[in-house]
Amino acid sequence: MAKALGPRGVVARLRQATTPVPAAPPPPNTYAFGPPAALEAIQLEVGVMLHVFYADLLDEFAQALAAMPRPYTLLVSVTERDTAAVVERRFSGLPNLTRLRVEVVPNRGRDIAPFLTTFRDDILALDVVAHLHTKKSLYTGSVQDGWRRYLVHALFGDARRIGWQLGMFAAEPRLGLIYPDSYESVPLWAHTWLSNLEKARTLGHRLGVGVAAGSYLDFPAGSMFWARVDALRPLFDLGLETNEFPDEQGQVDGTLQHAIERLLVPVVRSRGYLAGVLPQGGTLTLATEGDRNWRTYFETPLGDRLRMAAIDAKLITVDVFDTLAVRPFLSADGARAYLARLAEAELAVEDFVSLRERAESRARSTLGGRDPTLREIYAALAAMDPELPTEPLRILEETTEARLLQAREGVLDALSAAARGRRVAALSDMYLDASTLRAVLPSTAASLPSTWYVSCETGWRKDTGSAWTQLPKVEGLSNARWLHVGDNEQSDVQVPQWHGLLTPVHILRPGALLDVVPGLRPLRPQGVGAGDWCEQLRLGLVANHFANLADRTPHALAPRVVVSPDSFGYCVLGPLVLDYLAWLVRVATARGARRVLFLSREGHLLHRAFGILHATTPGLSDALQGHYLLASRQAAGLAAPATVEDLPDLFDGTYNGPLMGLLRARLGAKAAEETASLLAPRVLEQEIFLPEMHAEVVEMLSPAHATLLRLSAEARAAYRDYWQREAGAEPVLLADIGYSGTIQRHLAKMLGRPLDGAYFALNARAASLHGYGWAAGRYHDGRHPDAGPSTILRNDLLLESVLTAPHPQFAGFVADGAGYLPQHAAPDVAPEQWPIIAQTHEGALRFVRDACTCAAPLVAELEFDAEAVQIPLDCVGSGLWDAPWLHGLEVEDAFTGRGRVAAQSDTRSSFRPS
Repeated sequence: MAKALGPRGVVARLRQATTPVPAAPPPPNTYAFGPPAALEAIQLEVGVMLHVFYADLLDEFAQALAAMPRPYTLLVSVTERDTAAVVERRFSGLPNLTRLRVEVVPNRGRDIAPFLTTFRDDILALDVVAHLHTKKSLYTGSVQDGWRRYLVHALFGDARRIGWQLGMFAAEPRLGLIYPDSYESVPLWAHTWLSNLEKARTLGHRLGVGVAAGSYLDFPAGSMFWARVDALRPLFDLGLETNEFPDEQGQVDGTLQHAIERLLVPVVRSRGYLAGVLPQGGTLTLATEGDRNWRTYFETPLGDRLRMAAIDAKLITVDVFDTLAVRPFLSADGARAYLARLAEAELAVEDFVSLRERAESRARSTLGGRDPTLREIYAALAAMDPELPTEPLRILEETTEARLLQAREGVLDALSAAARGRRVAALSDMYLDASTLRAVLPSTAASLPSTWYVSCETGWRKDTGSAWTQLPKVEGLSNARWLHVGDNEQSDVQVPQWHGLLTPVHILRPGALLDVVPGLRPLRPQGVGAGDWCEQLRLGLVANHFANLADRTPHALAPRVVVSPDSFGYCVLGPLVLDYLAWLVRVATARGARRVLFLSREGHLLHRAFGILHATTPGLSDALQGHYLLASRQAAGLAAPATVEDLPDLFDGTYNGPLMGLLRARLGAKAAEETASLLAPRVLEQEIFLPEMHAEVVEMLSPAHATLLRLSAEARAAYRDYWQREAGAEPVLLADIGYSGTIQRHLAKMLGRPLDGAYFALNARAASLHGYGWAAGRYHDGRHPDAGPSTILRNDLLLESVLTAPHPQFAGFVADGAGYLPQHAAPDVAPEQWPIIAQTHEGALRFVRDACTCAAPLVAELEFDAEAVQIPLDCVGSGLWDAPWLHGLEVEDAFTGRGRVAAQSDTRSSFRPS
């Protein structure tokens, strides 16, 4: 290689081999497949590849193949020459069979090897191919006839079913694979890489397909499917040979064929194709993702599962990270990225993640392959570069872990109940030794295990199997009396099962919930890199919240996600509010504002949340202050007009209803009555439609123009006095949910100077702000012609119903002799509604507090993905997440004449979890 490529070429090749390929993003979860093409319209070269290991099943497959409704090629591999002759006799007379090829193959690679090697050229000559085999799965302890029959029936049940699937390939050019959803006996945890991770990564590098270690994945469990040949072309292009597959020894997992089975869907998706998953019930429909038997995990509460599993146990061992305690980041990569940013900010150390990884590899090599301790890792780092502040870095890592780690209370409570009368030991593959773990873990987690077995001290690892063979010798007990509890599907579930332990109790790590629960899949990060610690923090906190629900109240996630007011606050409102406020601070700084004025009433929660951000952001307290400003469209509107020419602004926007109602909505009760006294009753009763009758309304009010201007002058004097006390002449930034900037325009006119505003969203009508100040929308600005649809505007009533205040709408000021007193309209939130709203506020504030506490001292750098942070709101607004308490909330919209409007309509998205 060195001669051919030169030194630089060798380095480039090595980098290419070691640089991880990013995993393909998940498919669109709302993709709708169209209807299939008619059978007579299908112009596809079709074939079937069948691997026959059990000749006694030939009749069963002959019956299935007899249903083929159109001409096809049949490719059959057998491992015995005698079987080949039987196949020739049994299959040669099948209907619609145009070509039969039978090959005797070595007993290597099971059904996958002949598919990719023996029949490579035959299959590449086809457009669509089915892959079948005589599956019995004897390794499970019994013949799995049900599993095989389920798969074969789903793919070849009858001529109509086969024709429908072929018609889907013909009608949908993006369709690359069709396979049945996992059979009911395939456990949820099996939908991961398990013991195939390293082989899959090696193949993935060659294929250009990313393999994410912790992800749940779709794959045709049992390896039977229909495929568009071009979608699988990269696998054929590997040029694999049969001798690269292992000799058959009854392997359960971890072979090349097992890795390829799990790579089928990622390869298809990497080519830009979709995988179509047939539902278990047999309906002829396709989904872009599988169900993966996810509901089984949530059928029984964790406490009950643990108690039942521990009946025969004398010893319970438990994993530590993601089981006893959780970090606030979605993944370990996110936690490392945050630590790296801390190392850079506090110790001026750059590229910390790479340095630490190299030091750990060096320490492991020096120790002969044993997991190093944290001190050994930093000793290796010091040897690599004596100039690095290794001891401060080690202390930073330990103190950061101690600051961030939170107990997984639901698991701890369930374990404590199940462990009565039994010993509990911690068993972890980990670089933190037992004493360090006890120091950094929350006290409730650290105190549960009486014994600690950590790989960096014992030299045993769970994933290699050594822990399962060595620990019984130390403990002096049979594996049949040993229960293990953990989150890692391979090392905590699969491998201990292989070693004869009691059936392990699988605990879903928080991040996995976003893969597992269909209703949470929209939250999965799209293109979020490991270095984006802010997004990792947002998603991690949300995932931890849902994990607590899964541990304690699983019915909140299955069969549908049901969000309580607290969950809505924490997972929907809190992230949105914090992201908006962090953006607001950046905008205020850039615009030179000294005060942020949060407009009532939506500003009530925003102001409280700003107080948390303000208190935890270094240096912010002296630079920027936040105030809650009494404001409403009605009060600011009345104070704005100075001349008759200004009066039309009072009646801007939409309104349907009688003129008297319009006056009350736009002027307030007192001013409306005084104005109405100057108009004829028939005029007050006239139905008004705005904006169409805008000019006509102003004309109708001509007898009261002078009175209106006097009332406006009085309101303006009071409002200016209030403004002077709250804001003075300092540069300010108005903060509000939006949408057309009406209050900003009115206040600017009242003060006679332009103002700045920063909003959740602006609609097209915000163009009327031109000349009255600067404005921006964090999530949408409809003033731009290419703005597109807006999640905020689509869910405006929902947001306004929860972003309200405990006091009614501000209605202006009245003189009291010593100054001006604020007045409020009649209460518009029912007494029974406010406690519900208050719960959403407390949930939102808890998220803000948690995020700021975790991010410290980097709070000033917090910034979430502006599109992704709106997804939870859309999940509620579309009905994907159920929030039954929202149906009782209403918004008073007298301003447009609609009266009380439901916060959430009964119209729901047609999308539902699988």
